[in-house]
Amino acid sequence: MKKVSLFITVLMMVFMLGGCTDSSLDNLKVSEEGGIIPLSGDTTDDTGDDYTYRYTDGVATEGISTEGIPSLVDGGSYDMSGDSVLVSGVVTKATSSSVGELIEGGEIEELTNGPQAGLMSASEWSDLLEYEFYLSLFEVSQDMSGGIFKTYFDKGYFDTLHMVKVKVESNEVNLNGAVVALLNSQDEVIYKATSNANGFAYLFPQTDQLDLVSNLVTVYDGQVLEQDYIYSVENNTLTIEVNTQNITHEDIIEIMFVIDTTGSMGDEIAFFKAEIDYVIDEISIANPESIIKLALLFYRDNSDNYVTRYFDFTTDIASQKENLEEQSARGGGDFPEAVDVALEEAINKNWSEGNTTKLLVHVLDAPPHYNQEDMTRYYDALFTASEKGIRVIPIASSGIDKYTEYLLRNSALMTGGTYIFITNDSGIGGSHIEATVGETEVEYLNQLLIRVINEFHTGVEGFVIPYSSNPQQ
Repeated sequence: MKKVSLFITVLMMVFMLGGCTDSSLDNLKVSEEGGIIPLSGDTTDDTGDDYTYRYTDGVATEGISTEGIPSLVDGGSYDMSGDSVLVSGVVTKATSSSVGELIEGGEIEELTNGPQAGLMSASEWSDLLEYEFYLSLFEVSQDMSGGIFKTYFDKGYFDTLHMVKVKVESNEVNLNGAVVALLNSQDEVIYKATSNANGFAYLFPQTDQLDLVSNLVTVYDGQVLEQDYIYSVENNTLTIEVNTQNITHEDIIEIMFVIDTTGSMGDEIAFFKAEIDYVIDEISIANPESIIKLALLFYRDNSDNYVTRYFDFTTDIASQKENLEEQSARGGGDFPEAVDVALEEAINKNWSEGNTTKLLVHVLDAPPHYNQEDMTRYYDALFTASEKGIRVIPIASSGIDKYTEYLLRNSALMTGGTYIFITNDSGIGGSHIEATVGETEVEYLNQLLIRVINEFHTGVEGFVIPYSSNPQQ
């Protein structure tokens, strides 16, 4: 039986503070930052219902259990013969309830049911606020090659190169929830959007529709304001004045988390669950007078044991947290997943028809399948989301490629949302692609999400909490 002595005091401090491994150190030992250093050699990943772990030369070197498995304290050693392994003071795999054999008189302390919130790092980028930067990604460079997104534009389906920005207000008061639409001469809708808490609605007629635009209609508090409108670059920012004293926006936040639970999400799914659990609690605390309705939709791919798994909107936050905890990452296989099916279903669930804050937080690491049926379904779902005032907030996880980034940024643009991407700063999960954006601040994912959700609901800009390698206090 192989036994490994552990510097338990150091490990427990690291576990409490969210330590990380340092692959530059020598084979199998405890680093100053905590954790077992991976051995050289082949590395493979595995994921199960109750655990996510990584093997290097037969030793689990990364990962964490989602079960309530105890950690060692007070100088005990631990049996690593196969029933269990120890990483940063936390047992990461267990094949039985006994989780192996405690030896040399060590004590056991129940510390955690899995990863703690406040570990993942992320950044936010709004192409709506930085639209000129976004357009620059399509421009021809000096060597006559197209911009980084030009190739993806040529793949079709998405065309967000002609934004019409409309501010809706009444006596300098921003109107949240005004419906704004571009129509053609037959009064058919070309694009429809809903103004946000700062009064802005963003509309995206496609290039071949620009000459068809003839009217702009604004609806608020029963009033219908219609005016002639011809699109031009010089005339793509407008202000609409509504004569009303009635603020119709309700203090209701509807949030749906749509989460990819295929096997490729196994490196981060347990951490996402911890972060989202925390966000749900904090949103409730930060908005004590608000009604918060929460829905969850999990999805995999068409050939998996389920394509979607849904838990409808409810104010019973505790029950939804239980539903979230029960999920695990499996299935998938190829890179694309049933993203289109999931979004179409999510958009057509039981969102209210009232003037409320509607947010769809989409956590994923893969695009939809690239074929006409799936891509059309994906685009149509986002078009419908904009019509219904549902703002999509994609969160790009490890493993996405540049085309997926392009798609996710389009999903945020089309619906008046914002783009969030996980960064490598925390060391959690696989490698994260460098987003093609301007200067951003790296933040704690949980605090970033809380800030963004509150900003969409109130219109008040929140404080950015910069990410640090030291954990949140």
